[in-house]
Amino acid sequence: MRTFLACSGIDGQKSAIDKLEELVRQRHPDLILFAGGLFAPPPSDESPAAAAERRHQDIQLLEQFFATLGATRTVAAVIPGPTDSPLRAFLMAGMNARSQSPGVHLVHCTIITARDVVISGVGGELTEVEDSGEPMVRSSRTTAEYFLQAFDTAAESEKILLLGSVPKGALGGETGNPVAGELIDTYHPKLCVVAGPSEGRGVEQVAHTSIVQPGSLSTGSAAWIDWSRGIGEQIEMIEA
Repeated sequence: MRTFLACSGIDGQKSAIDKLEELVRQRHPDLILFAGGLFAPPPSDESPAAAAERRHQDIQLLEQFFATLGATRTVAAVIPGPTDSPLRAFLMAGMNARSQSPGVHLVHCTIITARDVVISGVGGELTEVEDSGEPMVRSSRTTAEYFLQAFDTAAESEKILLLGSVPKGALGGETGNPVAGELIDTYHPKLCVVAGPSEGRGVEQVAHTSIVQPGSLSTGSAAWIDWSRGIGEQIEMIEA
């Protein structure tokens, strides 16, 4: 595999799923990499009735998202974002999609091999000690390290990691997530796609790892990676 469409941040907008479908049709990637952010954050003052309606709409969006991925007939690797709660509903939808569309894979805390690459991911907010699926999706350092053991020892030399948190450094600044940075330093993937807002989108090179923050599809942002190009020309930021 040599061409990848990296994206995140549907943010509750059905139009963003349409943008994803259009980009796949235009670019014909070997692999779609989605780093989470399907649902919009819930309002802090939401009433019980509004919360019930929002959850209903989220389920519809979840089904549309996975159906669209399946319809592209492109291999896709997906993790949940911090607001993609409840986690059990996200995982169930992903498993159902996998049974109908073999190319669609949830790689949250697991790995897949797609031809010459191995892909894994840890979704949600990365924390030192806390794991939670509601009201926010969170994964602790210990959970991440446990599930990434198989990723670390995989025979494939080309490794791709998806994370739901932006690391400290050029992309995340001092407010970036320290656990994300340490996971990248530990497992040394060739490519790491992280989710974040479009105003912080960009690329950072750490040793031999290219860290790509593609921005949000909800604002028309994504990234294109082509490993067949020369160094320095492999990553293109897209405005859809």
